[in-house]
Amino acid sequence: MDKIEHIGIAVKDLEKSNALYAALFGKPHYKTEEVVSEGVKTSFFQSGPNKIELLEATNPNSPIAKFLEKKGEGIHHIAFAVSDIKAEIKRLQEEGFIVLNKEPKKGADNKLVAFLHPKSTNGVLIELCQEID
Repeated sequence: MDKIEHIGIAVKDLEKSNALYAALFGKPHYKTEEVVSEGVKTSFFQSGPNKIELLEATNPNSPIAKFLEKKGEGIHHIAFAVSDIKAEIKRLQEEGFIVLNKEPKKGADNKLVAFLHPKSTNGVLIELCQEID
């Protein structure tokens, strides 16, 4: 894994949260995007070399909606940049991690993504991200 790519935060109201984080960082978000396949609308903030992704559910059956219902607003996942996501998925499976999707899928911010189940990572949802060429 190359670096922390971003930290994902589940929010109930993206518009209100955008205002809150804009005040926190002293600048507005630089991008919003909807990932229909995941039932989520995202917003990205840059803070120095780091990114924060806010996630709002767009339907009640989405993973974010279920997370919010169970745990409320807060940190949802930590994403790590990888240069070869398929090789990293294979390596992590061989190490015994539970990979939630065996094949990477298109995510937000021009990335291929895959997730590791929190049961195998001390309760933290881990996202692997590879830039799409």
